[in-house]
Amino acid sequence: MASSSSGNKSRARGSKRDSGPQKPTVRRPGKDRALKLALPAVRSVESGHPWVFRDSLRRSLDGVASGTPVPVSDEDGRPVGWGLYEPEGAVAVRMVSAQADFTWGPDVLEERITAALAHREVASEDSIRGACRLVHAEGDGIPGVAVDQLGEFVLVYKYARCVDAYLEPLIEILNAKLSPAGIYLQDRVKPVTPEERRPGAAHMKGKNAPTDLIIEEDGLKYLVDPSAPVSPGLFLDLREGRRWVQKLAKGRRVLNLFSFTGSLGMRAVHGGAEAVVNVDAAARSHTRCRQNLEASGFDGQACKPLTGDVFKHLEKLRQRDEQFDLIVVDPPPFSRVKGKVFSALKDWRSLMEAIAGVCAPGADVLAISNASRLPDDEFMSALGGGALAGGRTARLLGECGLPPDFPVPPAFAEGRYLKVKRLGII
Repeated sequence: MASSSSGNKSRARGSKRDSGPQKPTVRRPGKDRALKLALPAVRSVESGHPWVFRDSLRRSLDGVASGTPVPVSDEDGRPVGWGLYEPEGAVAVRMVSAQADFTWGPDVLEERITAALAHREVASEDSIRGACRLVHAEGDGIPGVAVDQLGEFVLVYKYARCVDAYLEPLIEILNAKLSPAGIYLQDRVKPVTPEERRPGAAHMKGKNAPTDLIIEEDGLKYLVDPSAPVSPGLFLDLREGRRWVQKLAKGRRVLNLFSFTGSLGMRAVHGGAEAVVNVDAAARSHTRCRQNLEASGFDGQACKPLTGDVFKHLEKLRQRDEQFDLIVVDPPPFSRVKGKVFSALKDWRSLMEAIAGVCAPGADVLAISNASRLPDDEFMSALGGGALAGGRTARLLGECGLPPDFPVPPAFAEGRYLKVKRLGII
């Protein structure tokens, strides 16, 4: 994660960047030094998968910096395309072109950012202007980078080390094309663990954002903080899930688990829910939910807050024989509450078992997973098995995923990380 000192350093370099994007100086391997791939990797790349895993390389490159453009070929030397090299990590190459002759640089970067912004003009709805993903990494041909618009500010996410090789021209291009009030950088290269806390986003350009910036989605208002360490306060990728909650909520008792800032709960209120209960470990999340409700014109007490461990609250609700018609559950990949760790990769079955105990007859469960390493079949098995262990039967009634401003190459299964499942409980 870039620290505040790195942000200051970036601002200090501003005088150099103001002259326009500069091509980075790199050691560029020639075609005779192409990275050769095993046949399965070649087939994967030729189907459009943007990653080459390290165990697929016939040899590595010594002394080549992260983000250096490298030619890629099959074992016979036939060109497959060009990618950006990563000396460390499971992903060795991030593909940027299927052409044999290709030059990666600021001109291509600007071209692709322009195309990404044009796609949002077509794909995005007026109801989400100001709360939209502008660039979605491999889906827009720019590896390891996502860019969100949050009102008049821009938040850049860095997911790969290779981004450092073109971060400065990227920031300059975004600034020139969008003229934002300010730009922030969230460094997500290092995976989060329960033992660590991320520092805040680094301020890269422009003015500082308020910690209660108001953005709108479908006529509702949300307070966000672009400098926050984990999330600004609204997950833009879950837009379709929020809309689904609103459609399902009318006249129903809604339980919103891992409620965070209450965006799903507020959608339930907007949809006409009879009652909404939010459960989250952090009291400050409930405070933000009240602020969101009031900003959108609702009663700040429209969602009942329960603070603490989700499993403990589910057991208390079951013992009191409280039942809900719609249960929305959106756990983080990891969470720790008073020493107890929840992992989305291994604990979905036990979570679904606990949820089964508070489901009214004919209840719906909207189960949400954003863990890219959790395969869809394992997720579904955990949901079905957990319901049976809790004495109920679950049926899949529908599903949705990422909205149009989050495009993903068809062959890139890892990019389809968001899974939203509607289960009917009998």
